[in-house]
Amino acid sequence: MLTADDFKLGMRKLALPVAVISVKSDEQRNGLTASSFCSVSVDPPRFLICVGKTASAHPQISIGEGIAVNVLSETQHEQAMQFASKTHKGEQRFSLGEWNTLHTGAPILDDTTISFDCIVDNIIDDVTHSIITATVVAQKHTDNMCLLYREGKPMV
Repeated sequence: MLTADDFKLGMRKLALPVAVISVKSDEQRNGLTASSFCSVSVDPPRFLICVGKTASAHPQISIGEGIAVNVLSETQHEQAMQFASKTHKGEQRFSLGEWNTLHTGAPILDDTTISFDCIVDNIIDDVTHSIITATVVAQKHTDNMCLLYREGKPMV
């Protein structure tokens, strides 16, 4: 039987783009670093995002309002680490970079490779994570290359 540690080692072999999933609800911003996201369809444009139930942003994201998928550029490693940190919570995570909004009010980070502004459609409760589908209602992009992680570190 495959162990959780073996599976993690296998997944670390993949090069994955890194995103900050951000949300604003009840006037509070929060977010997390994620590599568990992918497109579902192009018409309508939809995303699938997996969020761990222990993440500090999970309660706000699972409310089902607007969220943003900010695909980080290769110069935004510090933002990735700040949103992955256990010591920074909520608003503290937004101290790096410039933040704006597009359509839903979800926080959009400047200078990302691309940021998708989304409305949550469905939340599926799984064992350790919530599986979220969301429709993209706006996007903003640059020509910056995206930040990739492999073997637990950024690829340069």
